[in-house]
Amino acid sequence: MDRSRWVSLGVVVVYVAVCAWALVRSDGGAAASRGEGYRPEAVGFVLLFLGFACIWWSEALGGALWMGRGAWNPRPSSEGAVTLLGWIFMALAVAVPVVHRLRSG
Repeated sequence: MDRSRWVSLGVVVVYVAVCAWALVRSDGGAAASRGEGYRPEAVGFVLLFLGFACIWWSEALGGALWMGRGAWNPRPSSEGAVTLLGWIFMALAVAVPVVHRLRSG
C-alpha cells in the first residue's frame, strides 16, 4: 500500500474524532436542527470524502478525469494529479472549520 493512502486514513480518523468531540462538547447539533444552516464540519466532511476518494482510488479516477485546457481532452490524467487533488480537498476540509472558528470568535 502507498504511504499516502495510510496517512490520508489517519487524517480521516483524526478529523472524525475531533468533530465528534466538538459535537458532543457543543450544542449537540441543535443549531442545525433549528434550521440555522450547516455546521462547517459538515462542509468539511464532504471535502474530506472527496479527498479520501481521490487518494485511495486515484488510478481509477485518473482514467475518468481529464484535466486540460479544452472541454474534451482525450488523454487521461495521471494518478499523481488526482492524488494531489485529493490532498488539496483534504487540506480544505481542515481549513473550512478552522477559518470558521477564527472568524466567529
